[in-house]
Amino acid sequence: MTRPIWEQLDPLTFNDGVFYVPDMLELQPRLALWGHPNQPDLRERLANDRPHGIGGEKLLCLLCMRHQTQRGLPRAPVWLTFVEGRHGPMFRHEDGRSPHPEHEPETDTHKALKERKARTWESVGGTVEVEVWRPRARRRPDVLAIGPVLTVAGEVQHSKETSRTIRARQRALRKAGDRVVWTTDRGADDIAFLHPVPHLSVPALDDHRMYLSKTRLEIGTGAITFETQQCGWTDLWTGTTRCPVTRKPRPCGRLHLYPTLNPHTYSRQKAATTAMYPCGPRPHLDHLLEGILHGTWLPYRHRDRVSWIPADAHATVTAERGGTIELAETGTVDRRDEIAHRACERRYGTGNAQAEAPEVESPPLCCGRTPPGLVGQPLVLACQLCSNSPTYYRRDDLDGARSSAHL
Repeated sequence: MTRPIWEQLDPLTFNDGVFYVPDMLELQPRLALWGHPNQPDLRERLANDRPHGIGGEKLLCLLCMRHQTQRGLPRAPVWLTFVEGRHGPMFRHEDGRSPHPEHEPETDTHKALKERKARTWESVGGTVEVEVWRPRARRRPDVLAIGPVLTVAGEVQHSKETSRTIRARQRALRKAGDRVVWTTDRGADDIAFLHPVPHLSVPALDDHRMYLSKTRLEIGTGAITFETQQCGWTDLWTGTTRCPVTRKPRPCGRLHLYPTLNPHTYSRQKAATTAMYPCGPRPHLDHLLEGILHGTWLPYRHRDRVSWIPADAHATVTAERGGTIELAETGTVDRRDEIAHRACERRYGTGNAQAEAPEVESPPLCCGRTPPGLVGQPLVLACQLCSNSPTYYRRDDLDGARSSAHL
């Protein structure tokens, strides 16, 4: 007795596409003519070849079957059905699960931002490939740019996704290049899922064709510069005047680099570089993409957020505040910080407080953990979510009452 086709397929030898059983073809939904230019009638033939799904047994999800193999699960078929979606044809799981992004049609906005990235990198000397399969990553990055120094994988995230999925894709894409940069047109209050990865947000435009014009797309979140100030300056990342090196409230008297939104700091980047797309009053997408490809902007993670910062400030910032490029690119977060912060948000109902100002970090958490720099001291700083003033708790207050001690 002949074994079913799905038992004979090794999903690890394919490109995570859709397997069309009658023609023994792997379809790539994101490619022109599904990757088979010599068969222009393939889409119509497949659409008329009903039924699909479990009853028809004509379309297999190779991506799901690969996941099963990698997890050591018994081999089993995952059937798809072909439907006409809002933005075009797509392959949907017959069991009701959401389709994979790799199996969905691209929106006009996604296509436009992808083309903008590719065009910018080509114009600054990069060798660009779109939707190219990367065996080591087992992924197709939207854009892959090979520059004189670095290889950069570029992803466009137009739809909302879970943070876990984004981090997994970040780790995989990291294998396809030296850098990964995510671009989104979602607002600052709706991109928390991108905070753990190097990202850039641009304005959401009603007409997708504007992304293809020469209009400057200013960066909303994801990039920041620094200015030199004497210790005691209000730190945009912590919301306090504590020394960024010692974490103590008493100024050390030295000069430090502080994150800033001062437009003059961005203008100075223009004089410090010979970029084809110089930086103006605010950083814009083309300037950042060029800088990332040429290594003049590097990713840096402060707590649970990753931002692009100028390379000439990176060494000083890491020396003062810690961290490495590898830490910023891993796509991981400190689970203890994440759990404590979420618990505090649930308790005080301020889940969107951080999202509205993504470049501003909250003070050290009070959620059961000792903030840095306060070890051995009798007072513990309260979380900004728990109090509107810099209230402190005394360790010996067994009844949990708040102390009125302030800095």
